[in-house]
Amino acid sequence: MPRFIETLPHTLKRAQHVSGRRPFSYSVAWFASYARSPAKSSGKPKMGSSEEKAYKFGNGPALKSFDKEDLRGLSGLYERVHEFYELKLLPEVRSAMIEELKENTVLKSQNYMSPNRKKLSESELNGLVIRPTNIQKAAIKIINGTPKTPKLLNSYILAGETGSGKTWAYLAPLLHRLREFYLAEGFEQSNKPGIRSVILLPTHELVDQVFKTVEHTSTSLGTKAVLWDLDSNFKNFMDSYRQGIDVLVTTPGKLASLAKYSDIQNLRQLLKNVSFCVVDEADTLMDESFIEDTYDLLKKMNGLRHLVFVTATISSSLRKVVKSLFPDFVPITTPSLHKIPKAIEIRVIDAKPKPYNGSRLKALAQVLYAIHCDGTEPGYEKRVVVFVNEKKQAPILAQQLRERYKHDVESMTADDTPEDRRRILEPFISPPQPLKDPSKPTLKVLVCTDLMSRGINFRGVRNVVLYNIPNMTSDLVHRMGRTGRMNQSGRAFLILEDKSAPNTKGLAKVLRNNRRLA
Repeated sequence: MPRFIETLPHTLKRAQHVSGRRPFSYSVAWFASYARSPAKSSGKPKMGSSEEKAYKFGNGPALKSFDKEDLRGLSGLYERVHEFYELKLLPEVRSAMIEELKENTVLKSQNYMSPNRKKLSESELNGLVIRPTNIQKAAIKIINGTPKTPKLLNSYILAGETGSGKTWAYLAPLLHRLREFYLAEGFEQSNKPGIRSVILLPTHELVDQVFKTVEHTSTSLGTKAVLWDLDSNFKNFMDSYRQGIDVLVTTPGKLASLAKYSDIQNLRQLLKNVSFCVVDEADTLMDESFIEDTYDLLKKMNGLRHLVFVTATISSSLRKVVKSLFPDFVPITTPSLHKIPKAIEIRVIDAKPKPYNGSRLKALAQVLYAIHCDGTEPGYEKRVVVFVNEKKQAPILAQQLRERYKHDVESMTADDTPEDRRRILEPFISPPQPLKDPSKPTLKVLVCTDLMSRGINFRGVRNVVLYNIPNMTSDLVHRMGRTGRMNQSGRAFLILEDKSAPNTKGLAKVLRNNRRLA
């Protein structure tokens, strides 16, 4: 049985001592509220610490980077390693990874905004050399370098800036470990009933996105990947289970729903062979809304040996929760965590003075008009993602843009059906489309909430607009991170009601100077 299950009563007892409250028996709802409480501090930050230069913005838990002593040895790795062959990866896994990255990378998007960037031919695009990002270097080295200890759980927090390639940062070690097992025990093991690994995600859009990446390796590696989502068929799932599932991609709620089927005796039995689990978008899946479901599933994975929490932002609450439940976790991160990528050009629009006179709508209309006419992305349809704070705003704003300014606009919120969400999202996650008539540029606009700000790979979308400034730093990082992915150019437009207001004063300068956010 994994160590974290054995130590849970002690962990809860220790937490009770800290708070003076008795937590729920084998429940972690208490941890979520405990994590939100302010940490005791001596006041001034330590000299040289990451907190000293970080800029605190908005409400909610502060972002907390790892200390330098937690990351000893990683800086040398970033400078020393340049190619995938320098990392501990089985050759077939390395080849599958590079093949998928070459086919689907944003580097193949031709709608570059920079006028100085040379447009590549198809042969040049196909010959692109794909190199590991810093977070991929660190994750592959640390996870694949962990000694094989069959009775212990190895837990990690994998934290990398938005658009840095985190999916392959955990997927490469997962597939490597899976392949190692089959090479050692025989490939007939792959046909035995059971689930070998699980990837948990918070939204159906992310489930679809990650599943497509895993499925791409089915030809080269023979990976048996299964999607268990809203429109999945239970009979098909059980057929796959009996033949062995290498990677199951799902949400916590959907995985927990398997318990209602009579064919399944209990979830603990179903998940007993899971040895590798990824909790992607961990800052969401370990918050109050999801933590009960997430942790309850983890406790049922008695054979779990590798547990990876993946996130683009580490809040103080996430760190406290994970440290309470998995005190021996290993940090995996990069120096750019909680910084807006340098490839993103920041533009701030103050809606208070003329000609907007306090109207954010007029300011947004002007931004969209400027993007439409600025001559960037020549020959391709332009796409813009606009973020609002409340879901009721999205359809209203989309209607105003259609009726008053004649824009091609769609809105999307959690109230839309999964089918509608897939249809609306498709033009924005697909590669940019060439224009039928290059002399007539077109612009498509998506208005959405933070539902679409986490993890979604808007391929080649070069412009995002923050119609409202979010209330939390983490949301600011995630929204702006929908562009500028993999160091490709992008622009983020921030519409402020008053740029001199206390809650936003100095924000533009902080972002432009690439300071770390807290």
